Amino acid sequence: MQSTSELSRQKRFGRIIRERRDELGLTQIQIGDLGGPSAPTIRKIEDGDSSISTHTLNKLDVPLRWRPGSAARAYAGGTPSEARNTDSAGNESIVSGPDSIRFELGDLTALLAASGRLNDAIERGHTVEPHVVAAVGDLNGVVSRLSARYATVMLERNGGPGRQLHPLVEMAFQHLLEVPAEVSDPAELDERRYRRWLANRVTEIDAGTEARFRDRWSAANGAAEFRNGEE
Repeated sequence: MQSTSELSRQKRFGRIIRERRDELGLTQIQIGDLGGPSAPTIRKIEDGDSSISTHTLNKLDVPLRWRPGSAARAYAGGTPSEARNTDSAGNESIVSGPDSIRFELGDLTALLAASGRLNDAIERGHTVEPHVVAAVGDLNGVVSRLSARYATVMLERNGGPGRQLHPLVEMAFQHLLEVPAEVSDPAELDERRYRRWLANRVTEIDAGTEARFRDRWSAANGAAEFRNGEE
């Protein structure tokens, strides 16, 4: 059981994260898109409902535009420091780049193809160098996350409450719609359940999770309609 002081610290930290996110005009989903923890994890942090690992704390600094170690310092009771966006060099300054960019589907397809060729080379024994095998493993993780995010967007646009998922869409993402296996990251398990919910494959779900998934789906479709209207 957590002590009163620990719960108080978590509540304080959750308030700091929420206020900073609001200040930057970011949604919980966007925090994850910028390299931070997933939306479900951010929600738990802001609610002050769970303890936080060092790994998760470190992932908060970049999307919240803090200097490295700021989230950990804030969690310990200190004050976070903003990252500097420009460095002075005489009378000139360097303008920082965007925090995120749009990713073309063709680029993702090319990345998948390149990853496939590398994995095929390893399986055929063309390379056994440990550092190469490890690097390809890291690449597979990145490609897998990008593919999963694309799948989630497609399922949000084509599935959800009251929608019958098109057979072609269901077939394309079949491997991501299987019954979720046990994973070490609760946020990843939640994402898998969300995708299955979008495909109407979840039969047992509590009311709180149902409401949370529905809110996320509604927000995603509202954003998509807004973008389509702009175009």
